[in-house]
Amino acid sequence: MARRIHTFLALLVVFLMVLATNRIDQHHFEKAQETVNEVFKDRVLVQGYIFSIAQALHEKELMLVQQTYNQSKTTNAAIEDLIADFETTKLTRSEAELLSQFKSDFVALQKLETRSEQPEMVAQQQRQIADLKEYLSKLSEIQITESRNLTTSAQKSLDMSNMIANFEIFFLICIGIALQIIVFYKAKKSVKA
Repeated sequence: MARRIHTFLALLVVFLMVLATNRIDQHHFEKAQETVNEVFKDRVLVQGYIFSIAQALHEKELMLVQQTYNQSKTTNAAIEDLIADFETTKLTRSEAELLSQFKSDFVALQKLETRSEQPEMVAQQQRQIADLKEYLSKLSEIQITESRNLTTSAQKSLDMSNMIANFEIFFLICIGIALQIIVFYKAKKSVKA
């Protein structure tokens, strides 16, 4: 009876250890999955917003050169919508600061556009657009850096998960060998007796 209790306790300990490592493994997998989702939602989509805003600013430059200002309100509305979408994502501190500066400079550009018929205003608008593009360039660099950091974090979680899985397999093999030895040792002992 004592041997059965010891065997039961040994198997219970093994079961609990495998269960604990499985929970740890699941945590690392979930973290990796969250990171991948964050890379898409907060970095890849934002890169698309930045690209679309840059295209809209390029259209504004063309309007200045061609002196056609009829689509300026539509382009401004599109940029404002993209900025609003950008703001709904998870922003780093530097990203939030750059986006805030971008917004205030964009408002200044819109004010300049109300006086776009004046020749000196065209040069100011061109400088303002160049400044806005510089902000977009910096925001784009942040996306690359943050994506790299998130990918590294996800890879660490996956590596840890893989290591734990290998440990589980090794541990189960050792337990299997130990159980075989116990079973055959008991069988040999009972045959000799």
